[in-house]
Amino acid sequence: MKKMFIKMSAVFVSAISLSLASCSESSAPEETSMSASTIETESQSSPYSNEITLREIMSSLIDPHADALWNAVRVVADSNGITEYAPESEEDWNALRISAVSIIEGANALMVPGRRVARPGAVGEFPEFEFTPEEVEEKLAADRQSWVQFSRGLQDTAFELLEAVDSRNTDQLSEYGALLDEACEACHSVYWYRAGI
Repeated sequence: MKKMFIKMSAVFVSAISLSLASCSESSAPEETSMSASTIETESQSSPYSNEITLREIMSSLIDPHADALWNAVRVVADSNGITEYAPESEEDWNALRISAVSIIEGANALMVPGRRVARPGAVGEFPEFEFTPEEVEEKLAADRQSWVQFSRGLQDTAFELLEAVDSRNTDQLSEYGALLDEACEACHSVYWYRAGI
């Protein structure tokens, strides 16, 4: 039995050695940019679907769930007086957990290479104050690493919010909600608003 084990181990090690040798012979793929000339190539080589644009991810996934987390703990003063809002039921907390997880995974989606910023011909709500999709793509092509760092900053804050939700801590939920807003605005000031907005 011992000899059989040694023999099988030798075969296994040999197989791994051949596999590693094969991998070392192949060259690593070169890093590509977000320029228009490379997006099609990235789309074809990526194992992920990147048909949905960055703006669609923001408007349909990130923004709604960020709003849910920001509004979870708040104080409203109106004609009826002052009303404090905070999650109470398990249903409330479960909904907030969905929002935190959605932002975490939404941040991953933002980092998938090869995505276009917006659909062809798309115009922002306030185009005179916003960078055009073409301008944003130029920024991404010139410095993609900064985009990744902003996305990870968003994701890290969402993980903190997830922890606050799971521990049912409304104080931390409010605190990290403010940090989420800061993470969003830091990115927007580079890729959305023009200087002075």
